[in-house]
Amino acid sequence: MIILPQQVIEALDILENSGFEAYVVGECVRELMLGRSPQDFDIVTNAEINDILFAFRDYRISDEGMNKGEIMVTVLGMVIAVSPYRREVVGSRVMYAPDLDTDLSRRGFTMNAMAYSPKTGLIDPYDGKSALEKDPNTETRRVVAIGENVTVNVKQGGKPVAETVYDMSKSFSMCPSRLLEAIRYCSEDEYEIDEQTRNCMRANLACFDYADAETVREELQRIVMGKFAARALEQNADILKYILPEIEPCIGCDQCSPHHDFDVWTHICKSVGYSLPEPSIRFAMLFHDLGKPDCMSLDKNGRGHFKGHGERSRLLAESIMRRLEFPKNLSGEISWLVFHHDVKIPAERKELKALIRELGPQDLKDLLQCEIADSRARKIDSEPPQTQVLRRSLDYLNEIISTGECYDISQLAVTKRELLERRLARNEDEADKLMNALFDIVLDKPSFNNRLMLIDIAEKSKHKLEEIEAEKRRAEEEKAELERTKRAKGRRAEPIFSKRKKP
Repeated sequence: MIILPQQVIEALDILENSGFEAYVVGECVRELMLGRSPQDFDIVTNAEINDILFAFRDYRISDEGMNKGEIMVTVLGMVIAVSPYRREVVGSRVMYAPDLDTDLSRRGFTMNAMAYSPKTGLIDPYDGKSALEKDPNTETRRVVAIGENVTVNVKQGGKPVAETVYDMSKSFSMCPSRLLEAIRYCSEDEYEIDEQTRNCMRANLACFDYADAETVREELQRIVMGKFAARALEQNADILKYILPEIEPCIGCDQCSPHHDFDVWTHICKSVGYSLPEPSIRFAMLFHDLGKPDCMSLDKNGRGHFKGHGERSRLLAESIMRRLEFPKNLSGEISWLVFHHDVKIPAERKELKALIRELGPQDLKDLLQCEIADSRARKIDSEPPQTQVLRRSLDYLNEIISTGECYDISQLAVTKRELLERRLARNEDEADKLMNALFDIVLDKPSFNNRLMLIDIAEKSKHKLEEIEAEKRRAEEEKAELERTKRAKGRRAEPIFSKRKKP
């Protein structure tokens, strides 16, 4: 049963009371059929633009989507998109349609080609409802493209014969990004692409040549960010390799390593699925091992090695990101993570602090998330030992950040200036040495990072140093005195040789 929000019902009533047809359509109907609560609602009507403007003259109206034939109407705080029936929307060019069926036919997939109104109920000319029913064997729903019956000539017995076939090509030729949209549904929810639809997608891969780079990037981002991203990437590599040819050498590439149970592409897909759902991290995992096939070498035992694959993967990633027009900041973060994804992360707390100081807490945290996903995706085991070590390092990092634990000398509770003012150091060099000594103490014992305690340690250190220096001076003076004494005695005690006379 479909239950519409009161705001949508009111918008439908306004149009119907003005003598027009009105239906909610598209993704909002699909989500309502699945028992969910969509945030965006689209209404289509046989009213023209001016009729819509007049019908909602007492409501707040925005022309934000006017170039696509949409009018944004605010009804009781909800923004609703209202548009006339449309046949096609290409950029800012809109072709309007005479009826609802034509409007529904342009929506690409059967599950999006349903309309509903409280008066007429559900209108489902392409049987989108059946696509939303889960397959009892796979527990998934189906992505089915909308097609049309076309007549083609085929040869039978050497003679041309007219034959009617169901062709879905128009769905993808009208909107090339739908090739990725179908995969996106599989990534975001429990869908699988219908076999006939998949065959049509393979036959129309050339449509990508006309796709907008920004739209491709946005769809690709939604794919890698999906809950089922690993499965969607692995199952649709034959389609994705058209826009990402860099992945093709990775497909089926055996790593010949006891540390890896999967080929390069399967490992990449699984690492995307295991990683934190942040765009920079997900894309970094998608790109992090693309350079492995180019860098692979076998030793005398037949084991694979991939020296320099981090740098090679970074170069391939940057090429992809330029081609798909990634934002500069995002591409910079991804490039850095790809290059450093195999940096050794120390397991000891003190050494980890040195790495925090070098990389920064947030960058190290992102890097750790990448390495955990990378490690987790290497083996069939649920949690390899290396992954557990990395998780412990991440726990240490989170503790250090959350408690404000000192990991940089600038975080010491005392400053070099204070040491100089208190005459605990005589010059800048001594102050630097003392600060480094205090910092080394605090790294081992974080609770010692207290101003009074550090000043006390510095004073004791100063006294100790003074005692050591005084003792050193006394020893040097005694040694010098001893040498002077020896020289003086030596001169007085020199033997006197006299030549004996012969008898």
